[in-house]
Amino acid sequence: MSAEPRERPVREDFAHQAAEDAVARERARIARELHDGIATELAGAISLFKVYLERHKGGGEPDETLKNVFEILERSLKNVRDSLAELRPAAIGPGGLVEDLRRQAEEFSRIYGIRVELSSNGTEELLSQQQREVVAQVVREALTNVRRHSGSSICRVKLGFAARPFLIEVSDEGRGFGKGSGGGYGLMGMRERAAGIGGRLEVVSTQDRGTTVFLFGPN
Repeated sequence: MSAEPRERPVREDFAHQAAEDAVARERARIARELHDGIATELAGAISLFKVYLERHKGGGEPDETLKNVFEILERSLKNVRDSLAELRPAAIGPGGLVEDLRRQAEEFSRIYGIRVELSSNGTEELLSQQQREVVAQVVREALTNVRRHSGSSICRVKLGFAARPFLIEVSDEGRGFGKGSGGGYGLMGMRERAAGIGGRLEVVSTQDRGTTVFLFGPN
């Protein structure tokens, strides 16, 4: 009898791992180009503006247009740095993914005044390193969306590792959004990261009734 049925899962796992590695390398390449290119140039331009503004501090108010340009540059650099943080893998500490997310939830609550209730079941040991990094990135981005857009005072993070595929839920009780609205680059990036590990991301949202982000791991 042919060994094909036994060999096929091995080949599929190898191909999937190769795809994960390729995505990770491409993200690292883009991050390097952003850092060495536009981020460095923006930082240089901001430094020159700071020198100019400092020199003209005692000679009256600097030109309003130049001040506006300076503020635009600062916002642009912040956006680029945020993008770099999203592209680079989230380093998992020695305490593991769940411990890192608990610490992140506590810090998020302390800084922004939004209560984060985090629960988990099963063990993260069944996840690959890249899968753990994607979970960390998706939870971080989802929390950022709660802060920026929901207006909710509470957020719930559920980490389900007991079944395959694993399931991550991040929900809020905020303003939500209806069909044809919402989305944007944040959700697009989360969907790309989910696809990069063979999983998928779904968003369920109802106007004035909150939003839930679901991250399904690979089967």
